[in-house]
Amino acid sequence: MNRDDIFARLGSLLSQMKWVNRLQLLFDFLMFYGAWQVFFGAQPAMLFGVAMPRTNAAMVTFLFAMISWSFSAIRSNYRRQGLMLISTLKGKTLSEEETNVIRQFK
Repeated sequence: MNRDDIFARLGSLLSQMKWVNRLQLLFDFLMFYGAWQVFFGAQPAMLFGVAMPRTNAAMVTFLFAMISWSFSAIRSNYRRQGLMLISTLKGKTLSEEETNVIRQFK
């Protein structure tokens, strides 16, 4: 890969990481909402306007947690791919813009 290809790929990885981060934030919120409803809500638990037993609500909350964990693993994989691409640039002089892109992976 040449230098332009590497920085194009790094830019797309950064964009993907931002979207995965937003999705993870959404599922983190849903997980905390579900946990709040399960632990502090009335019986039966109300999740998103639907009454369900606490065990079902706990399972839904657990699934939100697993989805959030999956997004975390995807984001760390993107970061690892970026660091592998960055390692191919060692010893080369970089512009300030390229240095800023590299800093976002650390």
